[in-house]
Amino acid sequence: MDQSRLPLSPELDMERVQILYANVRAGYIGVFAAIMLLYFIADTYASPGAAQYWLLGVMIANLPRLWLSLRYGQSKRAGRITEADALKWDRYMALASVAAYSGFVAVIYLPYGDNALIGTVLCALVFMVLATGGVLVLSTSYVQVVVFLSLVMLSIIGKFLLIQQPLFYIAAAILSFGYLQLLKHTRRHTQVLIENIALKIENRQSALVDPLTRVGNRRRLALHTEMLFPATQRSGEPFCLILLDIDYFKKYNDTHGHSAGDELLVKVADALGQCSRGQDLIVRYGGEEFLVVLPRTQLNDAEAIAQRILARVREQTCVTISAGVAVYNGENSFEAVVQRADEALYIAKDSGRDRYQLAAA
Repeated sequence: MDQSRLPLSPELDMERVQILYANVRAGYIGVFAAIMLLYFIADTYASPGAAQYWLLGVMIANLPRLWLSLRYGQSKRAGRITEADALKWDRYMALASVAAYSGFVAVIYLPYGDNALIGTVLCALVFMVLATGGVLVLSTSYVQVVVFLSLVMLSIIGKFLLIQQPLFYIAAAILSFGYLQLLKHTRRHTQVLIENIALKIENRQSALVDPLTRVGNRRRLALHTEMLFPATQRSGEPFCLILLDIDYFKKYNDTHGHSAGDELLVKVADALGQCSRGQDLIVRYGGEEFLVVLPRTQLNDAEAIAQRILARVREQTCVTISAGVAVYNGENSFEAVVQRADEALYIAKDSGRDRYQLAAA
């Protein structure tokens, strides 16, 4: 499967980057162990001075990646990372990682003198172990895997060629073949991993969507409000709810049949989607009830959306709907806002239907 045909999406990028940063954090123990082992090799077979300079350099080279990991964690906990930002964080990690990888591979080019053979071989062995861990850590970012493998493997191959001995020429040729094979298998591994992540997202979305109308279900609403309600309390920005009910739906169902009733529900859901904004959440709240969640919305804007919805349903279907509109006014729970919208909906029903009613403050 070609890389360009992978099922990429903002949500997939978000999931992929989250796994990437989690793996990077988990890999710091291995990175520290590798640095200490390479320092021991350099100190023993090159010189203490060269080893100390390399250690200082590699620690400095890893600082951007460490700072970026901490910054990502802080931003994620604060809720400041969105799907639109995912690729940006991927690029940041790629740039920071190139500096870190370059610091690692510099150790193989230290002045080993008469110990060049054993120093190079030992560094190569550590690099191979490091490469295995690197592929696992960076597996959700194919570009970073390629950069990492190229820096590690090509540095070993280049140093083997510089030794200018037949045995090392053969080893360089074998490593070159292995490098190409590793790239190919890593590509396949990354594709399978991305496809699995996409399948996981698809399954998760299916569990959050009403199978008939393809809008959100109660579970999707619960997950949404877990973030919406606390964020609203922190920021002080209001949100609004529109609770809608199809007028005389039971009569329509009895007259035209359940299949026609299902088609009507789909048409109403489509009308809601046409009138809502990208930030809004549409939920099938009950049999013929829908709930529209409007984050960061003032009451007058919610009224305008409710008016558009009622008009659109009249235009595109043979029924009307009634609605209750409520704005968050400091309640202690999301359900309290829904309750006020529900009370307003019943007032709209009792007042003649095909209208909306503002909830009491």
